Amino acid sequence: MRVVMTVEGGDKLARKLQMIAEETARKHMRECALEGAEVLRKEVEVLAPRKTGTLAKNIYKEIKTQTKSRVEVYVGPGGKGWYGALVEDGHAVTKSVKKGSRVGARVVGHAAPHPFIRPAFDAKTNEAEKAFEDELRKRLKIYEE
Repeated sequence: MRVVMTVEGGDKLARKLQMIAEETARKHMRECALEGAEVLRKEVEVLAPRKTGTLAKNIYKEIKTQTKSRVEVYVGPGGKGWYGALVEDGHAVTKSVKKGSRVGARVVGHAAPHPFIRPAFDAKTNEAEKAFEDELRKRLKIYEE
């Protein structure tokens, strides 16, 4: 799931980011992005189906790419909850079939989608953006002129 966060007064913040050392700016951006991502991660965890609890316990956030002024964070299922996308979108149900010496699969049904990621993002994107922006403003305040 992808969310793009914009910050009000972005030009002023961007100038401040340009004035500080690149590694420091990258650290601030990374930590602020993770702050916003945590809001989303918690909501995805709350809304995740709990048949066994494995899916809800395996919702995580991870930085995918980063530059000085841009951070891309993945929020969603992983690890033992790898099947989260199948739950979210639904999927075909197959059965192994043996024909002679060959083994294949035959579709025997369909598992209906049970969205939990999209509703979480829809409900909490604004709050995540605010958490990101508030944290960034707090961190950059020390560089005020």
